[in-house]
Amino acid sequence: MPLSSESSLATLRHPQLWRLRHLIAWLQDGRRFTRRTAAAEFQVSVRTISDDIERLKSLGVPVDWDARRNTYHLTEPFDDLPFLSIKRTEYAAFLVARFALEALGDTPDALLLKGLVERLSGHLPPEVQVHPDTLSRAIQIHPGSRPRYPARFLDLLRTAAERQQVVTIRYRANTTGEETTRSVEPYRVFHRDGFWYLIGYCRRRQDVRSFRIDRIRGLTVTDEIFLPEADFDLDAYLDETFGMHWDGRCHPVHIRFSAYEARWIREQEWHPTQILIERPDGSLDLHMEVTGLTDVTRWVLSYGGEAEVISPPVLRHRVAREARRMAALYAGVGAVDASGHP
Repeated sequence: MPLSSESSLATLRHPQLWRLRHLIAWLQDGRRFTRRTAAAEFQVSVRTISDDIERLKSLGVPVDWDARRNTYHLTEPFDDLPFLSIKRTEYAAFLVARFALEALGDTPDALLLKGLVERLSGHLPPEVQVHPDTLSRAIQIHPGSRPRYPARFLDLLRTAAERQQVVTIRYRANTTGEETTRSVEPYRVFHRDGFWYLIGYCRRRQDVRSFRIDRIRGLTVTDEIFLPEADFDLDAYLDETFGMHWDGRCHPVHIRFSAYEARWIREQEWHPTQILIERPDGSLDLHMEVTGLTDVTRWVLSYGGEAEVISPPVLRHRVAREARRMAALYAGVGAVDASGHP
């Protein structure tokens, strides 16, 4: 008998994957069918069923025609295709991955994953379905600060990095406000602290540089192919940094946190090289080696009087200078009581 009208509508909305699930179920149950009888049941053409059978074979299903019995059958035992037996928890994990990628901005990959999840949801049985709105009420991924302008060249830069193609970018540096045109050998695009970056060899500076992608004003992908330096370790280069500012030198850093703040510092890994040393009074010493002090300076200042730079002297002087500037800004502010009122 033909499928119900509701099932027929399902075949129109989700043609092939829906049919493949049913064909595999028939084969597993030993049900006898031909291309013509299957076409009549699914209300599609015989040619469509032929394509479905070939698709099953290409996916590794051991299906063949039994001329003696006049039916398709399995030539050996077969369980199911992995993507046709998704569990509810696995589908929920897809949704969480979608939420995580969307939290990083309106990237092409986020849109592709959203479309994939939506298409997949239409082929899953009701007991596996998880509605995105329901899950979003139970879990949320917040990206923190985000750029005001989209990283519109992200997909092109990622492809250029994969293919090792030199790119020409028009870039606005925030420190000077100047726009410059640079030829860059793109090594990798990566996300850190709410922003997408391109890291690569800048031929203008003749050194490895990072570029915030939302500050790239123009991009041309050339046909020139580059070969990265054999002795350059990009992962090690990124691990050595603290934040996004490099100065090319390695700085041993020693910061002392108060006993109060130490409770939170212990809970995180702040840098791959960090060493934590407990002190008798409950305070905590953090040691690490970084290739840039700009972001370390800002980080230490964020803890106010709960953090003290012990070394290096240049970092201690930077923090002291900024602390004096801050004190001058608030010199006329009176004391407050425990409730926060003057």
